[in-house]
Amino acid sequence: MVNIYAACTINDKKILWEELSTVKSASQEKVWCLCGDFNAVRSRSERKGIREGSDYSSEIIGFNNFIDANLLLDLPIVGKNYMWFKSNGSAKSRIDRVLVSEEWFVRWPMSKQYVQRREVSDHCAIVVKSVEKDWEPKSFRTIDAWFLERSFNEMVKEKWLSYPIKGNALVNVKEKLKSLKGDLKIWNKEVFGNVYTRKKEILQENEEFDCMDCLNDLNEGDRLKKAALGDSCTRFYHSSLRWRRLRNEVKGVEVGGQWCEEPCTVRSKAKKLFDIRFKATKDFGVRLDEVEFKFLSQEDNVSLTMAFSEEEIRDTV
Repeated sequence: MVNIYAACTINDKKILWEELSTVKSASQEKVWCLCGDFNAVRSRSERKGIREGSDYSSEIIGFNNFIDANLLLDLPIVGKNYMWFKSNGSAKSRIDRVLVSEEWFVRWPMSKQYVQRREVSDHCAIVVKSVEKDWEPKSFRTIDAWFLERSFNEMVKEKWLSYPIKGNALVNVKEKLKSLKGDLKIWNKEVFGNVYTRKKEILQENEEFDCMDCLNDLNEGDRLKKAALGDSCTRFYHSSLRWRRLRNEVKGVEVGGQWCEEPCTVRSKAKKLFDIRFKATKDFGVRLDEVEFKFLSQEDNVSLTMAFSEEEIRDTV
C-alpha cells in the first residue's frame, strides 16, 4: 500500500509517476493499492472552479497513461464525486482517489471507495471496503472465451454426467447447474489463470514480435506464434468483460440521505423508480380528434397484395 501526496507542478508529478512505475515494475508484490492526494485529474469534469479554463491536457494525458501503463484500476465511488473543496465553495476537484492493481480486484472484487463527510480538512476522507451482499440466486452465465477452448465442451459433458440425480427434473437441473458453476470457476482458473497478468505478458510479447516484424526478422514459427498470441488477446477481452460487469453493477441506493446496500431495499427502490417512470396516466395529453388519416382503398389493397404476374416478373428481370 502506497500513500500519495503529490506536488502541484506538472514536472514534479511526472517524476512521481515515473518513480512509482519503476518501483512497481521491480517489485515481486502483485497486490497493490495507491491512495491519497494525486493532485491530478483524469478528465476536465473532475475539476471545477479555480483555473477551470486552464489547459490540463498534459496532466490528464500523463496521469491516464500512468494508470494504464501500470494496469491500475480506479475503484468505483460511493458518495460525492469530488473530494477536495475550497473553503469559500468556489472550487472543487477529484484529486484524491484509490487505485489498485488487477490482483487486488481479483481478490476483493467488491471493493469500492466510500467518500466521507468533510469536517476539519478541505479534503474528504475515503474509506475502502469490500462489502459482499447475498443477492440470492444469480443467473447462470458463461464467458464466450470458454467456447474457444477445445476442452470446454468435453469437460462440461463429463462433469454434468457425473453429478448425482436429486429430486424431480426441475430440482435436478437446478442442483446440477449449481455444481457446474463451482467446477467452471476452478476450470477457468486452471486454464486461463490470472487474465490480467497474462495480458501484460501477451502485450509485451506482441510488442517484441512487432519490432521483429518491422525488421523483417520473423521466421515462419515466429509468425505462427504471433497469430496464437492474437487469439489469446481475444480470449482476454472476453474474460475482462466480467470485471466491467462487476464495476457497472448497482450495489446500493441512497435512502433518506443514507447509503444503503441491503438487497431487499435496493430491489424495492428500483421497482418503485420504474413504477413511477412508466406509470400510465388517464390523460395522455394527446388528441387525435381533428386529425385526418390517409387510408388505402379496397382496390389499392387488392393491387398491393395480389400475386405478381409473369409479365411483371419478365419486365423487372
